[in-house]
Amino acid sequence: MSKKIALLYGGYSREREISIKSGKAVEGALQRLGYTYKVFDPVEREKFLEEIVDYKPDLAFIALHGKGGEDGTIQSLLEFLGIPYTGSDPKTSMICMDKVLTKMYLEKFNINTPKWSFFLNIEDALSFYPEFPVVVKAPNEGSSIGVYIVNNQDEYKKAVEDVFKLDEKVLVEQFIKGRELTVGILDDEVFDIVEVVVEEGFYDYQNKYITGKTKYICPAQLPPEVYKTVQDIGYKTYKSLNCKGQARVDIILDYSLTPYVLEVNTVPGMTEFSLLPKAAAVKGISFDQLVDRIIKSGLKNDK
Repeated sequence: MSKKIALLYGGYSREREISIKSGKAVEGALQRLGYTYKVFDPVEREKFLEEIVDYKPDLAFIALHGKGGEDGTIQSLLEFLGIPYTGSDPKTSMICMDKVLTKMYLEKFNINTPKWSFFLNIEDALSFYPEFPVVVKAPNEGSSIGVYIVNNQDEYKKAVEDVFKLDEKVLVEQFIKGRELTVGILDDEVFDIVEVVVEEGFYDYQNKYITGKTKYICPAQLPPEVYKTVQDIGYKTYKSLNCKGQARVDIILDYSLTPYVLEVNTVPGMTEFSLLPKAAAVKGISFDQLVDRIIKSGLKNDK
């Protein structure tokens, strides 16, 4: 008997538009795979709750990005309702969504990450004089929303002010010049490394989703021992943070070939631009097969 899938996409975060793209791509796969499914959008919360309880799905496929989808909120609700779901549990989701908490865990497990500071109020942040260049980040946003590379105190002040409009704290991180890499993982399978090459600027929201000028190289062209080191650090990060199902670990490799972990995505994008499907394809796993495997993983990992 076909499993009933509740496909969750949309939501109320700043990444709603990307979530809808991911969700529609997954929906296409569910149709082709012959699954019984229904789409749910948690943006209308009471309606969502009533409908998903009434539907009684065997599994919720989470294609929600950002707040409410990746931060443990929807995972906690689904656990309360007794509905199995794809991806990591509430605690891991919350840690990985918050880049400050992620950094704390990375340091605890001796995983290399760029030097960092964080501030809970704007006064403390503005009285800090970093060594430029630095990256100023909104710790609880994704899709490179609220990320600024700054080169002087004036740019720093503006970036900090902008971040506090988005978030209740600010992360100030050492800028590492190097190659942008990502390691996709599904359960215990580590996919090939994707290198992201941006023609101009950095891998921000514009270059991810709008310009079409970003190149993706998979497998990344690296010396074999460096390739293995990067995959190993990706997998160690995944296991140390107790990730489940699909996840993506973003890494910067400096020009002395030292890898630094930047962040972990527990609900990686599933759009035509997304990196996890690109990496899976290199292993001969089609988009539909990837969706099917994520579903089977969610059922197996029933929290």
